[in-house]
Amino acid sequence: MVTSTAKTQKTEKTAKTAKTVKTAKTAKTRSIVFTAAFIAMLILPLAFVDPEGGKISEPEKRVLAARPPASELREDPVRFKRHFDGWFADNTGFRGPMIRLYKQLDRLETQGQYIDGQYVYLIGREGHHFFAGYEGFLITKYQGVPMLEGSKLERFSGSIEEIRLYLEGRDTPFIVMFCTDKETVYPEYYPESIIKGPDPIYMDFVTDYLLENTDADLFSTKECLMAEKENYLVYNKSEGDVGHWNEIGAFFVYRELMAHVGAYLPETEPLTLSDIDISYGADGNPVVSLKQPPAFHQLDASFFDGATLERPFTWENIAFENSDESLPTILIMCDSFGETLCKTVPQQFGKTILIHYTNMGNFKEYCDLYEPDIVVLEIAERQLAWAPGHLSIDQ
Repeated sequence: MVTSTAKTQKTEKTAKTAKTVKTAKTAKTRSIVFTAAFIAMLILPLAFVDPEGGKISEPEKRVLAARPPASELREDPVRFKRHFDGWFADNTGFRGPMIRLYKQLDRLETQGQYIDGQYVYLIGREGHHFFAGYEGFLITKYQGVPMLEGSKLERFSGSIEEIRLYLEGRDTPFIVMFCTDKETVYPEYYPESIIKGPDPIYMDFVTDYLLENTDADLFSTKECLMAEKENYLVYNKSEGDVGHWNEIGAFFVYRELMAHVGAYLPETEPLTLSDIDISYGADGNPVVSLKQPPAFHQLDASFFDGATLERPFTWENIAFENSDESLPTILIMCDSFGETLCKTVPQQFGKTILIHYTNMGNFKEYCDLYEPDIVVLEIAERQLAWAPGHLSIDQ
């Protein structure tokens, strides 16, 4: 009896010891798993940090901080630390998905905007991005708010006529080109929450008014881009520059411009689609290149020595020279859209000169200095609100 009781106690003790050992092993395993998971939570975000940064965070509606250059560490360590902290905080791995998850759980809906410096961009349907201008003022243009009417519109037509008559006296053809914003060509992708204004749109109204009240050869790029949008993406969708048409869009605008130029200078035979190659970059945007080596090269900034330029020399004030110097000279008074034509227009001209139109007060000086055979005034749709204030040639 005693022996049986001892055996029972021993068995119970053994079982208790085994249970204790098992419990300890389980606790140890859990501890190891927890520690490993904790370490992984610390390490994995570091392993997947974006090394460059500067990308767009759609949920936060802003541009994330970019990684500061190493040279900044030598030049200004304090500023480098501040910029490094901002880059690291903005670009830690899995940060984006966690923010999106948080917003979904918190039932916060993105307003479809982000800010890059002083400019607002919109995220529209099917992932299309749109440039909304300084503090988003272009949204009101899309909504149909008139930005140029009455006396300002009369002043605009008067300035166009003033330029045309001056050039007519010099026997120099004059062409006016208005460049469409992306939402004019792709309104179907604009954010659904923003209601489009009534037709005719602002640019169409201004174009029609000037055609009725001036004798200028004037057109907008809307129709030529609308005609090609079913075959090509003529503005970038979301990557790269979404504020201007892309390179294939620029090619179709070039073709439309040259159709007007050809009415005065038939010797300027424009390029066709068979003269170019179209490839696509890593961002999916089209890249246009000439099949034949370009017959032109960009001139040094010294080309403008002696010219009065109120605006500093930038990419908006550039010149090209063709190997065939017998070709005519074209002077393009333009804004940032003019630069998009520099892959093609210089192929047909002995000299191609681009000067920002805010220098129109010195226009007569440029005509005397460069003796252009034809002049083009290019203005972006979004610039029409204040362009008339810069067009007087008798300032």
